[in-house]
Amino acid sequence: MIEIPHIVAHRGASIEAPENTIAAFRVAGARQAKWIECDVTLSADNQCVLIHDDTLERTTNGTGPIHMQPLSVLRELDAGSWFSDIYKGERIPTLSDTLETLFFMDMGANLEIKPSGCDPVRLCQEVAKELGRAKKLPILLSSFDDNAVAEIRRLLPDMPCGWLLETLPVNWHEEYTKLGASALHIDHKALDPGKAAEIVAANVPLVCYTVNDPDRARELFGWGVTSVITDDPAKMIAAIPRHPNPQGRNK
Repeated sequence: MIEIPHIVAHRGASIEAPENTIAAFRVAGARQAKWIECDVTLSADNQCVLIHDDTLERTTNGTGPIHMQPLSVLRELDAGSWFSDIYKGERIPTLSDTLETLFFMDMGANLEIKPSGCDPVRLCQEVAKELGRAKKLPILLSSFDDNAVAEIRRLLPDMPCGWLLETLPVNWHEEYTKLGASALHIDHKALDPGKAAEIVAANVPLVCYTVNDPDRARELFGWGVTSVITDDPAKMIAAIPRHPNPQGRNK
């Protein structure tokens, strides 16, 4: 398992720039973040693109499902104006764009496999191809989709893949082991000291999203959490420049 930085920038520095764009990743790097988290899905012509929602309306000037539009259409959309006029003309990036940018910024990434209407197995296959072609950088994959986690483990057995959860099921460890996951990613609001202790005792790296309060982050780190994903890496890194409980970190 690769070592995950204690602070990861959620969709880039998404409090300062439009989420899941190259601009947001560059701002995150400028704020001293070492990793970003981003969402990858497929266009209609099976190209890997970065966007969170199933549809285009919230973060672009387009409409309808992402997976119904080819890359040529998606690349013409404005993915920045919704956030600020400063970012007018920002584009939906491809995974290839993103990996190249991060490589030259000496950053890593948590790539969330997000089958937004597309076939999760095909998405995993295309992501695996992109990663095979890209320059090497630290990568942790993750997904809420069990089929995607299992497929990534099959395609890329040496690459860590986290299992994303909103709540912790009673039989979490059995399912986690069955999937062959490498880390547990969970909504911090679903966590308490007892649940965290159970996960940490099983030597499972524990990643929490989306944490924007430094005091809450310190509490989570005190419970043995490995890493927090935040919209505001500048504030979080300034408040907690290093993991406050390094001996409790999972490697």
